[in-house]
Amino acid sequence: MGNLIKAEFRKIVTTRIWWALALPAVFLAVGWGWLSSEVFTDVSSGLNEFMNDANVHTELDKMSWASLALTRAMNFATLFPMVFGGLAVASEINRRTITTSFLTAPSRVSLLTAKAITYAVWGAIFGAIVALSASLGVLIGASSDILPSAGDWILILLSGILSCVLWTLLGMGLGALLGSPVATLLILLLYAGLVGPVSELIITGASEGSNIAGFLPNGSANGLTGSTAAALLFDQLQEILNRSAFTDEQIDVFDQVVRALAGAPGAFSLWLSGLIFLVWTAIFFVFGIMRNNNRDIT
Repeated sequence: MGNLIKAEFRKIVTTRIWWALALPAVFLAVGWGWLSSEVFTDVSSGLNEFMNDANVHTELDKMSWASLALTRAMNFATLFPMVFGGLAVASEINRRTITTSFLTAPSRVSLLTAKAITYAVWGAIFGAIVALSASLGVLIGASSDILPSAGDWILILLSGILSCVLWTLLGMGLGALLGSPVATLLILLLYAGLVGPVSELIITGASEGSNIAGFLPNGSANGLTGSTAAALLFDQLQEILNRSAFTDEQIDVFDQVVRALAGAPGAFSLWLSGLIFLVWTAIFFVFGIMRNNNRDIT
């Protein structure tokens, strides 16, 4: 297994695909984090002024609104590790370079497992790159008053890195299942960039308060970071308003609004979202292995 993993790492570092996808991921994460954090800085300041004009003195402009910019930047940039994973097996099948690997490996399952381990590590590398880039953008654009604490910041970054790892493996599983890089990329990009977000907004709007969107791949993936930011902001709101408890209806409304702002409408908690997305990843990966166990490689 060790030799197979080393071989997979060599394949990756001797091609341009990893840095060709890492560079735009950096630019997107920095740019989105920068612009959205500036927007949230202005919005929080305006909201606080509005409340003060209404003789309701709060410190809403001291809440960690920049956490939403951080989650949004990371969620958008996960497109690149997803594409990276999608090409892992599909491109080799398309070019028939996987034939030699299948013939020299002890078994097809062992080869695909080695690929999974390799691409999980690369997913974490992409996640770290995205996390650092999004953090840089937020630091540039956000007021220091709305930045989350170091502990909350790290938790959001870790959840984003986990999302990158799982998206990489899900993309790999879909690519192994389809065997076509073009079809794999079309499905992944259309779903993650358009179909997923739009369908989640429609589902959430049609069934107010529903968590159906949180069961979907895109919704559960975005829920990893979005739910973390929502829980953080809700705790801060409780503290600012000096209230020990909110009604269930108020909690639900606030949760839904913040999760929508974070790009995760209808998402569950951090751990449940992670579990749901892990199940989706496992489904695609297992079916990808099963398909390639009997695939004609001649």
